[in-house]
Amino acid sequence: MKLLFDLNSLRPPRSGIGYYTQHLLEGLSALPDVDDIAGWAADRRFYGEEFDAVVRGEMDLWKAIPPSSEKPVGLINRLKNWPAIQPLRTAVHRRKSKDLRRDFARSGYIYHETNFIASRYKGPTVVTVHDVSHVPHPEFQARVTVEYLNRHLPGSLKQAQVIIADSLYTKKDLVEIYRVPEQKVVPIHLGVEASFRPYPNEVCLPVLEALGLKRGGFVLSVCTLQPRKNLPRLVQAFAKLPADMRQTFPLVLIGADGWQNSELLTLIEPLLESREAVMPGYLRRDDLLKLFASAAVFAYPSLYEGFGLPVAEAMASGVPVLTSNLTSIPEVCAGAALEVDAYSVEDIASGLQRLLSDSTLRDQLVQKGLRRAAELTWESTVAQTCSVYRSLI
Repeated sequence: MKLLFDLNSLRPPRSGIGYYTQHLLEGLSALPDVDDIAGWAADRRFYGEEFDAVVRGEMDLWKAIPPSSEKPVGLINRLKNWPAIQPLRTAVHRRKSKDLRRDFARSGYIYHETNFIASRYKGPTVVTVHDVSHVPHPEFQARVTVEYLNRHLPGSLKQAQVIIADSLYTKKDLVEIYRVPEQKVVPIHLGVEASFRPYPNEVCLPVLEALGLKRGGFVLSVCTLQPRKNLPRLVQAFAKLPADMRQTFPLVLIGADGWQNSELLTLIEPLLESREAVMPGYLRRDDLLKLFASAAVFAYPSLYEGFGLPVAEAMASGVPVLTSNLTSIPEVCAGAALEVDAYSVEDIASGLQRLLSDSTLRDQLVQKGLRRAAELTWESTVAQTCSVYRSLI
């Protein structure tokens, strides 16, 4: 079979959808029944070694596609990091790729759009939808993103022969909200990178010392700082813990700056001043792996997830997890985490205190989490996705 991908989600900085695309492409490239795999960005095609370099992150797509001499396109490229320009940039690049998509369709390629909105394609089309949070919770995303998804997602769902959803929960949302035929949606769980695993203390020590932390001596939360991650309630809950517990297990918030964070920053400021909280910002991936493996508790009381990959990554790292009982998260945890009411500050605080004071419970959740995470592999994700392609041949 011959497969085609839009590579725009691999542009730096690579996000969760970018990593999903990367792991999928790496796995598919190794399968014997994949005859060819290609991609495009703007009006440039990528095959062979160049394709592999883009997937691995060794070739920067921004540099591989020089800014157009055409003034509007050049301006859009220069404003690439401005959120409001993203839908316009996507539309321009898709217009530029019209001819090459036609050629790929004539050559019998199956097109898989890994990032919600498919370009027009006169051939078999698969679309991955990671969640539909923009419908029940438009406040969780930038207005321009919500408008873009509302305008284009229905057509993308209609165009696709098969829709892949990250979870049974997302499948349910697609069927109920968009009236997609149930048999058209295939739920395929995401996988956990093998690099998320328990690490010995000596390997983690340099990262911990740089941040002034101790092994097993902090509560960790990793996410983009945005409303649906529920960080204000997490901070309020942490502040309710006894003072000696807060000092022994400071709260560490790691993630790129998002939006609507004024309340979070106001709430956490006293904890930062007393050194009961640390906000190091965005960390390189290798350092992040060591922090995952060193935390006493991973706290992730998110209000909405299409899957909730950080929860699975924490379990694979050998860390007990406190998370919410909402949306897809219980499906991912499968009983291997302490679930709380994410809308209740008191319930989050009670869960944190229980985990931090009960080493037996922490040990039990670690073992359950490791077993559950071992079931979530990218090999399985790739194999199930390849079965979708075969169904279209």
